[in-house]
Amino acid sequence: MSRNTLIKIASLILMVVSFIAYIAGASAFPIASENLLPWSVWFLLAVIVNIVLWSSVMRLLTFSLAVIWFYAFVAGLVPESSTAVNLTELDWSDPDAVAEQGALVFNGKGQCSACHTVDTTAPPGRCPDLTDIGTNAATRVSGMDAKAYLIESMYQPANFLVPGYGKIMPEVWKPPISLSKLEIEAVIAYLQSQGGEIDPTPFDEPIDRADVGTTAEALPPLLTGDAELGKKVFVDAACISCHAVTGIESPAAGETTNEDFEVVTAPDLSEIAAFNDMRYLEESILVPGAQIVSGYGTVTVRAKGTTFQGTLVSQDEEKIVVRTKTADGVEEEHTILLSELDDEPIDDLANLKVKGYLTLTLTPMDADTPVSGEIVSETDGTVTLKVGEENQTFSKTDVKSQMTILTFDGDEIAGEVVSGTLKDDEIVLSVDGSEVVIDVALDIEEATLARALGKRLRVTSPMPENFPILLSVADLTNLLSFLSTLTGATAEAAPEETGDMPAE
Repeated sequence: MSRNTLIKIASLILMVVSFIAYIAGASAFPIASENLLPWSVWFLLAVIVNIVLWSSVMRLLTFSLAVIWFYAFVAGLVPESSTAVNLTELDWSDPDAVAEQGALVFNGKGQCSACHTVDTTAPPGRCPDLTDIGTNAATRVSGMDAKAYLIESMYQPANFLVPGYGKIMPEVWKPPISLSKLEIEAVIAYLQSQGGEIDPTPFDEPIDRADVGTTAEALPPLLTGDAELGKKVFVDAACISCHAVTGIESPAAGETTNEDFEVVTAPDLSEIAAFNDMRYLEESILVPGAQIVSGYGTVTVRAKGTTFQGTLVSQDEEKIVVRTKTADGVEEEHTILLSELDDEPIDDLANLKVKGYLTLTLTPMDADTPVSGEIVSETDGTVTLKVGEENQTFSKTDVKSQMTILTFDGDEIAGEVVSGTLKDDEIVLSVDGSEVVIDVALDIEEATLARALGKRLRVTSPMPENFPILLSVADLTNLLSFLSTLTGATAEAAPEETGDMPAE
């Protein structure tokens, strides 16, 4: 065998071996050392020798292999310029660097930026704006510092809800997001850096990660449907009329594809499955008003004698912003202080918070003057109010009733009910310290009974409440399966043949 042939064979072997070693990410030839050339350089040298020495057929094969290597080389550069981050440790000697890593997780794997903004001038997100959260977090819960609040909010977000925002934030340590403890620490450092000081003090996770498997087993996702059929349901049932999904054409703004409901602006669902589990999606269909995304709920409130009906744009502890639409279609926004809401008479004291009551004014049986306060909590038999700086609990049955009566003569009589009901022959009222006897049949034209007064802000979903019963079980299952595929990838075009009425 000639010397030239040996060189050609050796260069061919070197090219193949170096190509395989490069793709496999092997250490530099022949051992790991920074002083030796990496496999990519050996491969290029072998390619040059093969192109010079070999015939046209081998040159073509060599060129083809070189093209494959080139694309592999370019692809290998992509992760270096990506925002992806794989945390194995945090260097707390440089807290700012940890915060930078947290920003990558916040905008990347954590998908926090899909709902939160960190810019007061940006359009409102699905969740609260986090500008200056590093400082504001310390003011959210009395006696809790900023870091403790952020830890609790990351691991158990439902514990602290900002007024106007429902329980839509997933527990990010659980699937599908599954942030590690290091990633959560980095995100907390990033949030603390927004107007505050970064606290590097270690903390213990307030959860047991072993519970994830148990929870998943106990609540298996409903994914037995057909996603393609579900996409057709999404269009046929007119979900696309209000919700946007990338790749599916929506009707023009203001068009109505179904006479049974009004077309409104609803949350974009293109990435809904990327940051919400299937239980949330299932509940959103079966019970539309259970959790309403901020800025999309509808309200009817009365303040200073004026009724406002429209979309609740925002809400905090002091005020709300309601967007209404005039008869000619002009939109207007109204800022209303919660203190300006008119008190409504309340006859039934059950489920006050569910009904949207914020405050309550009642008179206990053993008191002469009414007590007013913000509703803190309630049970079937009691309600706890924040009166001044302290909480007081009252029995729902042990309160005085007030009645306002309009007589046939046009007179209005208001007072405390001493005895009797509208089902009795007489009602005795205490009016300014004197008892007044009212004949139910002869005197009363209208009567309003109030066991308490309360300011009410009830937010409802514009999604039709009867939507679940319009679809069959199979349609609901297929629809859920389709929604589970909406993780941000471009959806296929909608089916050409779609109906205007919900699927049956």
